[in-house]
Amino acid sequence: MKLINVPRSNEIILEVETTGEDIKSFGFPKHDIHYWYPFNINFFYKYTDAKNYLYLVKDKSYEGPNFYNVDILKRTKPLGTKNGVMFRPEVYKRNKYIISRAQQLGIPTINSSYTQEELQKGFQTLSDAIAMVKRRAEERCIRDLGRDFYTPPIMSEEWDDMVYNSYMTEKESSYLIEFGEIYTMLNVMRKLIENY
Repeated sequence: MKLINVPRSNEIILEVETTGEDIKSFGFPKHDIHYWYPFNINFFYKYTDAKNYLYLVKDKSYEGPNFYNVDILKRTKPLGTKNGVMFRPEVYKRNKYIISRAQQLGIPTINSSYTQEELQKGFQTLSDAIAMVKRRAEERCIRDLGRDFYTPPIMSEEWDDMVYNSYMTEKESSYLIEFGEIYTMLNVMRKLIENY
């Protein structure tokens, strides 16, 4: 799934794979993208050639929460519309929640006006929030392991695996999922104002 900005236009193009392994493109209004575009990158749209409609798919390797209530193709239904725009209620509900979380952090959101500078500040605020959550887990890890136990170098993939998999609380893990979705929203927002 790929989003392509149409410069100096109110339209965004969604490119998706088809079940026949081709690529199909659809044009949608930019201002209503949060009605249907999933901010969790582990979910994406495909097009079924047999049934002639778009449907939402979960990445096979993703084991996290299925906030979008994605099911197998046999049980999917065509996406609905709201005010003439593609609409997926579960995506919209989750996106509204992510938008409210971003607002709580002082990050600009996709359903409001914003500048490139505000967007950059939003990325920095999000980066700071992620670092704070990781720092808490790292502090628990260091306190738990003490000095006598082997610890991998702090700036290594092995260290991150240990901290994220063994010392992150359930609440902190859910924050990181939310932060990932906010990051996707910010990237979509950046794409929406490119060449505008």
